[in-house]
Amino acid sequence: MFFDRVLIADPDEPLRQRYSEFLTRDGFQVATAANGLECAAQLRRFRPDVLVLEPALPWGQGDGVLALMHEEADVPLASVIVLTAMRDVDALCRVLEFPLDDFVRKPLEPSQLARKIHRLLNTKPAAGKLHNPRDAGRHLTPDEPAQDDQLLTHFYQR
Repeated sequence: MFFDRVLIADPDEPLRQRYSEFLTRDGFQVATAANGLECAAQLRRFRPDVLVLEPALPWGQGDGVLALMHEEADVPLASVIVLTAMRDVDALCRVLEFPLDDFVRKPLEPSQLARKIHRLLNTKPAAGKLHNPRDAGRHLTPDEPAQDDQLLTHFYQR
């Protein structure tokens, strides 16, 4: 039986566990990583279809993980959902330089994350649909509004 694979890379242990348990019950195969080093190892070993990534990941940051994914032949490309509390603006700006499939602000209910992953996998022609980070807002639905438009607007005007 085939299960879509999701890697959750976030330093928040209770959040990782909550998402992992819900997504597993929802039919996904889930792996987790608490930092950039674990995430890099899991990308190689687990080979996820979707990476849920917090940009402010310790020991490698989100941009380091994304650079590795795009530069190393042994690291598979995965669709990327950035899930952030937006506390570290520099880390956020660095990940927005990479192709992303979705951008979501925390807190996000596990059921909402599952819906986003299902939508992404059902419509995914290839990893990295959003080659321009300025397109990120176009994929937000009315029930999931961008909550920090000022930050993103500031980033795009740089």
